[in-house]
Amino acid sequence: MWRKINDHFQDSPQRLEVAKAFIRHGFSVAAPGDIRCGDIHIPLKSVGDALGVDRRTVRATTQDICDDAQLFTFFSRLEPAGASLEKVSRSLGYGVVTIYVESPENPGILSEVTSTIAGYGIAIRQVLAEDVAIYQQPCLKVITEERLPGAAIDILTDIKGVSKVIITT
Repeated sequence: MWRKINDHFQDSPQRLEVAKAFIRHGFSVAAPGDIRCGDIHIPLKSVGDALGVDRRTVRATTQDICDDAQLFTFFSRLEPAGASLEKVSRSLGYGVVTIYVESPENPGILSEVTSTIAGYGIAIRQVLAEDVAIYQQPCLKVITEERLPGAAIDILTDIKGVSKVIITT
């Protein structure tokens, strides 16, 4: 599907960015000009302003999606994944581990990260994995019930495919 989306919008980088934003935010396309986040209608102008494009570009993107059966099937079924706890983690007393990878297609990174965290006896509250197809610098964010010790950075960095680890609270 990623190839189809990229190919479909290859002549319009702005429309491709709009389509990627729909995916990142879980916005569905119900009809031309009708963008939804769950049951909430999202105005074209709001999307355009957020992305730095004209609302007509956003509407044209929804029209393109509706005109292609395969794209419409995909985009009409998107749903928001839920709230990220990352920016409220400090208020909750949670820690955040952000892991950047050299090659996201390497299998087992998530498994090794969660096993390492479990080895410290720390519960994981949420895991957010960004897809390489829609994020320029995809990363794995793990929200933990408490902050990981600094020594965990070395262990996590040694995981095959991991390029950088940041532990924050």
